[in-house]
Amino acid sequence: MNQPTREEFEVLKEKVRRLEQETEPIRLERRLSIPEANTLQKTFEEVARANTEIGLLKGSVNALKTDMEKRLDSIAEVQKLILDRLPPKS
Repeated sequence: MNQPTREEFEVLKEKVRRLEQETEPIRLERRLSIPEANTLQKTFEEVARANTEIGLLKGSVNALKTDMEKRLDSIAEVQKLILDRLPPKS
């Protein structure tokens, strides 16, 4: 078996280096099986439903917060009126 000379080896080494630079990485795509695809679809649907419910809950909480703030303001106003009607301390 003939061994390559140092010069031949360097030429081959340079060719390999250039080929490695030119070669694009291979992209592998994994296809989902039917059960996996169904599970993924169900998960997407559940997340969408949950997001809708979360949005509705946020709206309800904000409405409740506004209502409670109004009620607390009203209570504070009544307390102020009561305190204003009390006789002064001697």
